[in-house]
Amino acid sequence: MADVYTCKYACRYTSEIIYALRRFSDFINRDHIKVLSFGCGPCTDLFAIDYLKRNGKMHYQSIEYRGIDYSKEVWQLIHHDIKSFESDNCRIHFFYADMCKIIHEISQGTWTPNLIAFQYVFSDMHKHTGPTGTMDYINTFSQYYNEKVPINTFTLLNDVNLGTDYGGGRDYFDRLYSKLKSSTMRRGRFCNDNSRSLYYPRGYPYGEDSDGEFPDNTNLFDLRRWRRYSPFDTCASAQILIKKEAGI
Repeated sequence: MADVYTCKYACRYTSEIIYALRRFSDFINRDHIKVLSFGCGPCTDLFAIDYLKRNGKMHYQSIEYRGIDYSKEVWQLIHHDIKSFESDNCRIHFFYADMCKIIHEISQGTWTPNLIAFQYVFSDMHKHTGPTGTMDYINTFSQYYNEKVPINTFTLLNDVNLGTDYGGGRDYFDRLYSKLKSSTMRRGRFCNDNSRSLYYPRGYPYGEDSDGEFPDNTNLFDLRRWRRYSPFDTCASAQILIKKEAGI
């Protein structure tokens, strides 16, 4: 199941993160990357960073990736394959834990990221944990962010472009941002070529400019080898990009 999921969705999700990181112009020039990925799953945020370096858009000297996911049984074989690419300049660690609980341990540690990623997390959390549990996590994360996360740390939330009333988690984007101190943000969404809404045939609005639609939603990978898995040709998510600033 995990193999098929990765082959079907990884190119789309990785493309969505690539577009987001390109908008983090200050981030892509970092020499040392430290990623904290909540709900890392198949690690499409790590794939996106690797893609950007291979294509000459990032020039970092080292990367440390810490991925958190509850489902060890689902992802451990794929994570084993990913860890086989480790080197002296690329360190990868996985933690199999409930992120609502491990956030307390993270807040007590000394290691801090400069990129925090939530990749399709809040829609899944809303479905399995419910609104009360999700807001409890947001409150705990916000306290960690405000007290421990250093200036010039970037946070990326990428998820299905649906509100909680329709089974998504996009409403939590703005609830989380409202609790973060000294931060700026940009938000928007990709055109959804597969939208079935009569009123929003290009997908639900989200963002500051008009309906918030990004100018391009092309999947950035050659999908011919993946056709048997019926991958999506285009991106379709909603995103909010957050930067921690100094004293605003």
